[in-house]
Amino acid sequence: MMRRSVLGSPWGIGMRLDRKSTFITGGTSGIGLATAAAFLREGAHVAVTGRDNARLQSVVERLGARCKGFVADAGDDAAMAEALAAAAGTLGGLDALFVNAGHYVSATLGTTSRADVEAQMKVVANMFMAVQSALPHLREGASVVLMGSVYAIMGPPGAGGYAASKAACRALARSMASELAPRSIRVNVVVPGAVDTPGWPHHQMEANERDRQKRAIGERALINRMVTDTEVANAVLFLASDESSGLNASEIVIDGGTTGALAGSPRYLRGEP
Repeated sequence: MMRRSVLGSPWGIGMRLDRKSTFITGGTSGIGLATAAAFLREGAHVAVTGRDNARLQSVVERLGARCKGFVADAGDDAAMAEALAAAAGTLGGLDALFVNAGHYVSATLGTTSRADVEAQMKVVANMFMAVQSALPHLREGASVVLMGSVYAIMGPPGAGGYAASKAACRALARSMASELAPRSIRVNVVVPGAVDTPGWPHHQMEANERDRQKRAIGERALINRMVTDTEVANAVLFLASDESSGLNASEIVIDGGTTGALAGSPRYLRGEP
């Protein structure tokens, strides 16, 4: 017979985030939503932010009683600080912060305005301010996870602003990790590759073209497919848990081997770009 602990987990092992209080920016879709679901599955209390109240409330209702929602745009410092304070007040402090909210602005040389570049770089400022606003509420030993991207090292054409913002995220995490070390707060970066989420344009395509695009993108990875939002969420879960206590100022790459061993990918082996 399977043994269960008082926490309800098999073999007497507690859930990985049991009774921990967590906060996710941009938690109403894609990786943020998948991470909220993963945190809840592992016993956490979760607060998520979103810009659209109706969508936010729908998500919170679907995720259940241990999830709270707060309307806050990542670029609205006052709203984000208020949401963090309210969540921490309800949850009694924060054990994990996932700074996930962001956006992509196309930035091709010769066609991009200063406003577009500044809008993209604002993502880094938003990350900085979210962590700063969370400082009074983060418990000793808390985990901060920033959202990175393989674009920081891949050099994709037309994505200079986005790539630069994600490269800045890597540097930001290292400096923050140094500053927060006296409080035993760890800061790490999760680095996804091509993730099959609604954020990708192919989700608006006709079915056959969408499948073709997904196959073409996925064939750049050793696993011969795009990564799922759940796979990225599992990495964030690990970083938020005590299992990753030895990781600080580090990065976890979830790209199916795209950047690690491109030469073994199906498209490369066929001699295709």
